[in-house]
Amino acid sequence: MWFRFITFLATSCLCHMTYESARAAGPVSVWVALSETDTVYVEAAQALRAELERTQPGNQEWRIAHWSRFDKSTSRPHWIVAVGTAAQRNMQELFARDTKPPPLLSILVPRLTFERIADPERLREGSLSAVFLDQPASRQFNLIRLALPLVSTVGLLVGETSKEHLPAIEKAAKSRDFDVLVATVDQGELFSALQSVLSDAEVLLALPDPGVFNSQTAANILTAAYRRHVPLVGFSPAYVKAGALLALYSTPAQVGTRGGELLRRALTNKSLPPPQWPGEFTVSVNPDVAHSLGLSLDEKMLGEQLRRRERP
Repeated sequence: MWFRFITFLATSCLCHMTYESARAAGPVSVWVALSETDTVYVEAAQALRAELERTQPGNQEWRIAHWSRFDKSTSRPHWIVAVGTAAQRNMQELFARDTKPPPLLSILVPRLTFERIADPERLREGSLSAVFLDQPASRQFNLIRLALPLVSTVGLLVGETSKEHLPAIEKAAKSRDFDVLVATVDQGELFSALQSVLSDAEVLLALPDPGVFNSQTAANILTAAYRRHVPLVGFSPAYVKAGALLALYSTPAQVGTRGGELLRRALTNKSLPPPQWPGEFTVSVNPDVAHSLGLSLDEKMLGEQLRRRERP
């Protein structure tokens, strides 16, 4: 009896001490730096915060603002989330001279851009990570296989930014029985590269390379592909609205939620996991383009089939 009482008392004191220590430590300070203050970046930030507060309510002290509003001379966060490329670049620069900068999670950034500006040492030590904006090549080729099962040849327009990842893209295509036709876009030579790849490709896969696909070139690429009856698979809903057959992308909320999951794990493990693709995604179909090509595609069904392929 006496032993049980002593055990109970010791356990109670230990729990009380643990609680008091946690309370004394206070909430975790998280800076969320936005590249811009428009809807896209705010939506991603809100989704990230909602994911943390869903499982750990009240454990974080949040500050969400444009990156230019942060100044380390007045306070220092425990963790930083950069939403978009500009925020990542400027948050890295803000703490560049620190011997131990706060861990930085970058979200809503294209993989190619992230890798170009990321600090390799911080990546190795687990104090820098990302949730990419774009999609893995495996997922893109799986979608093409589901939507266009008879297609065997996929065309790619590759620029300086995307060229270094071409071997991985070709490997993903080959594992799904696709042949890849590649046309390299040198400066000012988009038209000849486009005509070359459209001559034999059965579908054109757009890569998020700003040197190839941008606001000045997208309309011309879509028009040329449509005239050749070559469907284009894009990487944003804007491409579907402009005339692409399909688009595969993650919404800002989906990227933000994934970022919240990674940050939650990091708060427990005290280090960030490696950079990764968004877990959730959206498939969009342009029904008019599909009809003109004699296709009947259900975007919800395609999305579910794609998710089933990725489940263990």
